[in-house]
Amino acid sequence: MPKISQSVLYFVPTGPAPLRVLVVETSRLLPALCAKLPNAQITAVTAYDVVPEMQELRGLDVTWSVLDYRTQALPFDEGAFDLVIAEPVLSYALDPYDLLLALGRRLTDVGTLVTAFRNIRYHGVLEHLMRGEFPERERHLYAKAEVVRLLNDALFKEIIFSPGEQDAAGSGAAFAAMGFDDTGDDLEVATWLVKADRSTATVANLKSLYTKETRRSLARLLHRIEYDVDREKNVAALKSLCEREGIFPEYLADFMREVVVHPERVKMLRS
Repeated sequence: MPKISQSVLYFVPTGPAPLRVLVVETSRLLPALCAKLPNAQITAVTAYDVVPEMQELRGLDVTWSVLDYRTQALPFDEGAFDLVIAEPVLSYALDPYDLLLALGRRLTDVGTLVTAFRNIRYHGVLEHLMRGEFPERERHLYAKAEVVRLLNDALFKEIIFSPGEQDAAGSGAAFAAMGFDDTGDDLEVATWLVKADRSTATVANLKSLYTKETRRSLARLLHRIEYDVDREKNVAALKSLCEREGIFPEYLADFMREVVVHPERVKMLRS
């Protein structure tokens, strides 16, 4: 029996924030999710029309969309969600890369995807392979490194793993002794949980304080100053923008570090 068993809700913070959440074929977790995020606007996708009528899901404040995410396009606008909870998509998507791109487009530019996958390096899988067995059919298995590459290719920036199901310490020792790398006790983990953010933490913090229009204006002015385009005029416009929007010096310095290629050309703005 695994010594750790936890769901993807491990990565979902409890609180009153009115988050917009998309839940893809993870309906069994909806009661717990509604309890964790009582003010969230939750949209749930399932391929089975009987699921919304299940006794344990009745009465939940959830908007349902009945479709097969593997073969049908998601009918939601770009940037419509702050959080996507999609436990099975890595395991069962027909084209995981295309689906991750589609989910990423439905997230805001500071949104988060939470999912999970079966670990192909788990000692239980390796034991089956030693016997010439592989009792997996339609489900995809991955190593962590491949999931990182897949998410990076789909334009996610920060990726965090946590054990979903993990056996007792030392259960993978026999394979470690054969030379299998066991960094992070990887051989003992049957299922990894994954949290993937659309932006780095620094960029997310920068984006959270001001509107997209304000950030766009700020970036445009900084780039014009950087490349000496009407410098005096744009310096004055930048100072006016900072005063009007309440952009404080520390924020401006952090923003410059993220968007300016040649910081020495605009260093005078930090004073």
